[in-house]
Amino acid sequence: MIVEDIQSRINDYSSRTETLFLTLAEKFPLLLNKQENSSMDSLLQMFKSLDELNRANTTEENQFFANYGDKYNNLFDSLNAKIEDLSKVNDQVKKIKDNSEEMELIALNAMVISIKSGEKGRAFSSVTESLKQLSSDMNVYSNKLLEEEQELLDYIKSLKTIFDQILDAQHQLSQAGTSSSSTVTDLITKASDPLNEIKEVIGAVYHPIQKAMEGLQLQDIIRQAMDHVKLCLNECSTIDPSQPQDHTMLDTITFNITLLQLSKSVLADINENIAKSIEIFSDNWTNVSVTLDKVEPKRQEYIRRFLDKKSHSPENIHDNMDKIINHFTQISNLFNTYQSQQKTLERNCNGITNKAHTMYAVFEGLKPIIDRLHHVRILQQIEVAKNPAIIAVKDSVTDMDILIQQANESLDEMQDLLSAFISQIGELLNQFQQAIISDNGSMNKIRLAKNAFFNEFKNVQEGVSSILSSFTVFPAGFEQHCITVDNKLNDINSIHYELDEIIKSIEEECEKLNRKKDSLMQHLGIDDWEIKDSRLKELVTHFTIAAHKESAGAIGNFEIEKGTPAGEITFF
Repeated sequence: MIVEDIQSRINDYSSRTETLFLTLAEKFPLLLNKQENSSMDSLLQMFKSLDELNRANTTEENQFFANYGDKYNNLFDSLNAKIEDLSKVNDQVKKIKDNSEEMELIALNAMVISIKSGEKGRAFSSVTESLKQLSSDMNVYSNKLLEEEQELLDYIKSLKTIFDQILDAQHQLSQAGTSSSSTVTDLITKASDPLNEIKEVIGAVYHPIQKAMEGLQLQDIIRQAMDHVKLCLNECSTIDPSQPQDHTMLDTITFNITLLQLSKSVLADINENIAKSIEIFSDNWTNVSVTLDKVEPKRQEYIRRFLDKKSHSPENIHDNMDKIINHFTQISNLFNTYQSQQKTLERNCNGITNKAHTMYAVFEGLKPIIDRLHHVRILQQIEVAKNPAIIAVKDSVTDMDILIQQANESLDEMQDLLSAFISQIGELLNQFQQAIISDNGSMNKIRLAKNAFFNEFKNVQEGVSSILSSFTVFPAGFEQHCITVDNKLNDINSIHYELDEIIKSIEEECEKLNRKKDSLMQHLGIDDWEIKDSRLKELVTHFTIAAHKESAGAIGNFEIEKGTPAGEITFF
C-alpha cells in the first residue's frame, strides 16, 4: 500500500473517530437527563395526586361522620323533656274539658228547673242558656287544644323518625365513601407497585451510563495523536524511481521509513487508547443492555395486566375505574337522599314551632270564654238570690262557680306551661336548625370535594387511555439514544480493527522501503546512513503528547524536551 492510500485512510479514520466521540459526548448527557418524563412517570404522578386527594377527602369525611348521631343526643334528651312538659299541659286541658262537660250538664239541669218555674224562671233560663253555650264553646276549644297538642306530639315524634332515617342515610353514605376510598386506594396501590418496581430497575441503568462516559476521557489524546500521524504522513516525500540513485534518494527513503515507523508507533498508542475506551464502554454498556433487557418484559407485562383492554385482565385500570365511577353515581344519589332528609328535618322543626304557636292561639281563644263564664255565673247568682222560684238551683250555681274557678286555675297554669314550652322549644329548635344548617354546609363541602375528586379521577382515566397507545418507561428518545450509542460503540470497535490493518500496511510499506534502502546502500557501497533531513526535529515541536515526542527522539536518534512525564499532553 502506498503512503498516499494510508494517509487517505488515516484522514478518514480521524474524521470518523472524532465524529463518533462527539456523538457519544452528545448522547450520554441526554441519557442521564432525568428531567424528561416518560408516560410511566406521568402515570405515577397522576396516581400520586389522586391518592393524596383521596386520602384528604377520606379524612374529612371520617371527621364529619365520626359520632355524627351522638352530637344530637343532648338535643333529643331536651326534646323528650319538653314532651313531658307538654303532658302537663295535656293534664290541664283535660281538666278544663272535664269541667266544661260537667258545667254543660249542670247548665242543662238548671234550664229544666227554670223552665218548670214558668214565667218566673225565664230570666234565669236565658242566663243559663248562655252558660250552656259558653260551656259548650269551652269544650270545643278544649278538644281543639287536644287535637293541636296531638299534632304537635306527632311532629316531635316524627322528628326522631326523620333523624333516624338521616342517620341511616349517613351510615350508608359513610360506608359507601369508605368502600369507594378503599377501592381507589387498592386500585392505585396495585397499579403503582409494578411501576415503582420498573422504576427501581431503571434506576440501575444510570450508574453504568455514568461510568461508560469515562471512556470519552481519552478522546482528546486520540484526536491529538491522530493529528501527529497526519503530520508525519504529510511530511513523507514521493520517491520517483527515475531520480538518480544517490545519497539524496537514500536520505529521502530513510526519512520516509523514520516517519512511517513513528506513525506506526503513534497508531499503536492510538489503538491502545481506543482499546481502553472500548473496554470502559463495553464493560459498562453491557450492564446498561442487561437492564434494558430486564425492563422491556416488565413493560409488556404491565401493559397486558393494566392497560390493554383486549387482554380482559381483572386488573385493567380503565375497567376498574369505570366500576368506581358507576359506584360514585350511587354515592351521589345517597348525597341527594341525605340532603333531602335534612331539608325534611328542617321543615319539621319549623312545623313544631308553628304548631306550638297555633296551640297558644287556641289557648288565647279559650281565655275570653272563661272570662265570660265568670260574668254569666254572677248573673246566675243574682237571679237565684232575687227569685225564690228557682231556689232549687242554688246548689247547681254553687257547683258551677267551683267548676269555673277550677277551669280558671287550670287555664292560668296552662298559660305558664305553654309560654315556657314555646320559649324553650323555640330556643331548642333553633339550636337544632343551626346544627342542621352547619351539617348541610359541611356536607355540601364534602360533596363538592367528592365531585372534584371524581372529576380528577375521570381525567386520570382519560390519561390512562391516552397512555395506552404509547406506554413508555424511559424518557422520550432514551431508547433511540441507546441504539445510537450502541451503534457508535460498534463503529469504534470496527475502527480499532481497521487501525490494526493500517499498522500492518505501514509495516509492509516500511519493509518495502527498507529493501530499497538496503539495495541503494549496497549500490552506493555504504554500511550505515544517518538522516541528514532536519524536518523530523521541527515536526516533533508540533507534537502535543510527550510520549510521542520521546518515540520520535528514539526513532530519529535525537534529544527531546525533558521534564514532562510520558503520556501527558503538552501544548506549544
